[in-house]
Amino acid sequence: MPISIVFGAHITALAVMRACGRAGVPVYNAGSDRTTIGRSRWFRPVPGADVSESASPDRLAEFLRALPFDRSVLFPCSDRWALTLAALPSEIITRHTPVIAPLPVVQALVDKEAFAHAAAAHGVPAPRLLEPQQLPTISDGDLPHFFIKPRDSQMFSDRFGVKAFGLTDRAGADEMLGRLAAERIEVVLQELILGSPTDHVFLDGYVDRRGAIRACLARRRLRMYPRPFGNSTLSVTIPMREAAAARESLERLFAGLGFAGLFDAEFAFDARDGLFKIVEVNGRPWWQLALAGGSGLDVCVMAYHDALGEPFTVPSEYRIGRTWVHPVPDLSAWWDGVKRGDRTGGFPARAWFTGPNTVWSWDDPWPLLDELGRLTQIVFRHVPGRRRAG
Repeated sequence: MPISIVFGAHITALAVMRACGRAGVPVYNAGSDRTTIGRSRWFRPVPGADVSESASPDRLAEFLRALPFDRSVLFPCSDRWALTLAALPSEIITRHTPVIAPLPVVQALVDKEAFAHAAAAHGVPAPRLLEPQQLPTISDGDLPHFFIKPRDSQMFSDRFGVKAFGLTDRAGADEMLGRLAAERIEVVLQELILGSPTDHVFLDGYVDRRGAIRACLARRRLRMYPRPFGNSTLSVTIPMREAAAARESLERLFAGLGFAGLFDAEFAFDARDGLFKIVEVNGRPWWQLALAGGSGLDVCVMAYHDALGEPFTVPSEYRIGRTWVHPVPDLSAWWDGVKRGDRTGGFPARAWFTGPNTVWSWDDPWPLLDELGRLTQIVFRHVPGRRRAG
């Protein structure tokens, strides 16, 4: 049976490893980072030397040629891995097939400015986007309704530890844009769609090699951390009818781009005009991937069989009301909401053992140790006496 190889670490890679392992697909991990995944029952490094996330396509091709496997399916678990796998030479992907769209499509999704242009070209509603030099055209009153967004999200997050920078005053905006320009970090100015975390809906699923959406579920964000530029910490599946307009937009975008592969698309509902506006699309595995499997749509297994040219079946519907939680940051999100008078989602522990969880699983419990270690560090840092001593 051909193997699957997961490129990446942390909770996204863990979700892919679990999905493949539970389906009986032999799964290996490639990469030098073993954070979170190293304790999983399904963790097994590929034979030979480690390969870095910064490896070039040529280096990765050399790595794959040396593997003692005739056939494999490759899952990229970050934007950087997605770009590298999409750039592999054709003679490699006939044996080692990545679950990813063609390179120009991946580039259009990863580069946030290119993505905005693609959305506009295919008539998909999206937040307003401006170039940094257009800052003077934004009035002082509208300035807080825009934020600095990187064109390369992964690089920006690695550098600053955040997804974006808010704008509060013109002097601060000028200073930050000047700093970023000096470091040659490319950014854009994007409109912030005002609303609560629950105004964001996501469409997750799989588009087969022929361009047909074979699986798609809708989920709503219940909590996020930090606001307003953080990640979802608690989500719930919802009926597709609640996101029907978003799906129509996504189908139009995918048809125009020629997209294929796993996808996670974010939309923000804009109460001013009643439109779902597309924020971004991950054309690769994502944080909440386990929710798809937990709702009856095992998209990783679909992608595996499709990459091998094998038929696969898709359930006619998915489970509604299934929750996904990222426990430690969700504690922070819940507490932040309590302080704001927002108790959406209820107490965090309610979701810890009732649905897909980033780290805890009854059949793969050990990655929880890493999360407990993180939680202990958070609590320890907030002990008053300890803070004074430090």
